[in-house]
Amino acid sequence: MHTDAAPPLSLVPVMIGGRLWRIWCVEDQDYLLSFSHGLDHLPYGLLLWESSVALSQRLAEEPSLVEGKRVLELGAGTGLPGLVARSLGAHVWQTDQMEDALDVAALNERENALAGIRRFRADWRDWVEPRSFDVILGADILYDTALNGSIASIFDRSLAPRGRVVLADPGRPQALEFLGKLESGGARFAMSVRSVEPTCVLGSGATVDVAIVEYLAPDQVPIRSAHPHP
Repeated sequence: MHTDAAPPLSLVPVMIGGRLWRIWCVEDQDYLLSFSHGLDHLPYGLLLWESSVALSQRLAEEPSLVEGKRVLELGAGTGLPGLVARSLGAHVWQTDQMEDALDVAALNERENALAGIRRFRADWRDWVEPRSFDVILGADILYDTALNGSIASIFDRSLAPRGRVVLADPGRPQALEFLGKLESGGARFAMSVRSVEPTCVLGSGATVDVAIVEYLAPDQVPIRSAHPHP
């Protein structure tokens, strides 16, 4: 999707790791609802989700997770985690299915005086990116059970040996189901939970508990063996 007119954006301040970030995002719910007909997916990536903030906080707490590493941000949306990773010395690639989201992520890069992030449009169901990455980031990307097999396949194909996946999720049942299947196939995760002040206009306005899930890829066992592509 690429809208004929630029989406109505608001500039939202977010404090991450002692730095004030200025993030352009959509706060107009009516704008999102105007796309409810005729599209398979609403442009939810243009919102600033609490999971994005939580994932960014985790990176800022431990810069060595990304410093000097090749980092892929899946479903980048407004791009906050990738921006934080870049500020910590990572070589960052951001990808999203929506051209509008990539445009907003690029706008946020300029707004926060960063440069050097590479972006490309991609469909998780038809993944053709040949590069491998030391770290794969994803904030609230496990929202659709039908896509989870494709995401597992991306981890298999694009994560370097002994690479790391760092995900943030607000406890969606489909995300927990996905992680459970991976775990039953031998994957092991470190998990922590943090409370994030509300940032997304579609939420209840209450503090959101976000799970941070970290997975260190084994040398031999493919992730997809635990979750075959549908």
